[in-house]
Amino acid sequence: MEQLNVGVKVEGQEEIHKVITLQEGEYLKKVTPTNLQYLRNKQEAEEWVQANGGSFIWSIYRKAVNMKASGTQLTNQDFARLLYIATYITHMKFGNKLVYDNGTPIDKKGLQKLLGISKPAFSTFYKKLESESIIFDMGDHIVLNEEWFRKGTINADELSKNGLSFARTLIKPIRTLYEEYGKSRAVGNLGLLYVALPFISFETNALVSNPTEEKVSAITPLNLEQVAELFGYTPDRITQALRKVKLNGEYVFGFMLVGNNKTVYINPRIYWQANRKPDKSLLLAFRTN
Repeated sequence: MEQLNVGVKVEGQEEIHKVITLQEGEYLKKVTPTNLQYLRNKQEAEEWVQANGGSFIWSIYRKAVNMKASGTQLTNQDFARLLYIATYITHMKFGNKLVYDNGTPIDKKGLQKLLGISKPAFSTFYKKLESESIIFDMGDHIVLNEEWFRKGTINADELSKNGLSFARTLIKPIRTLYEEYGKSRAVGNLGLLYVALPFISFETNALVSNPTEEKVSAITPLNLEQVAELFGYTPDRITQALRKVKLNGEYVFGFMLVGNNKTVYINPRIYWQANRKPDKSLLLAFRTN
């Protein structure tokens, strides 16, 4: 393979923005300012992910489908626990097994201890996962279904053909949130992070009705009443519920007021899919003061 350094001259010194590996048969027709901006944005996005924990998994979900409306038995509390244990999967080439950070496989007893819930609660939760083919007990280890979570390289075209989409989910923030709220009454609010996935615009991180739309001007945000219905809350309680969960002094769910309508956003320190770093104006939505 041939490598090509793409950069610009800055005061007589070459500034390398990206090293492109040219596969056999590929070539770069022309290096343009647009190409360079794309590479700068991509690098900044990678740096953002590294600054917010680095390691991530892919959360897989049906496009624009409400999890509750799809007939699942899982509650918001269950989704919070599922999202947390998914951060312990191995790379797909190792079988999507659940393992501790040192590589030791996690068995059922270990999983209950990791979640910090009682045996009866764990038994009920685990049976739900088994009945929906989300989790598989292999005896000395446990495996998560790749249609729910993956780690490593994914094939976007393959997922799209199967009506699936995906979100880069940062591991460290999810664990931090669960360790803070997983054993409290706020665990259900934490589960809303997974319920929200099919409605997140990865151009803006807002909850919208058309999440796959790439043109920002054509994106249709969900209003607060629609978000309340989606999450199973009344309109007068939804704001309070979303404000209950914080990550390192920031809100997990943020709000922006445009005219008379409030738009709900997901903190990009948890999910971030766009090929650039978040705008500063977006980050302001999650400040607590």
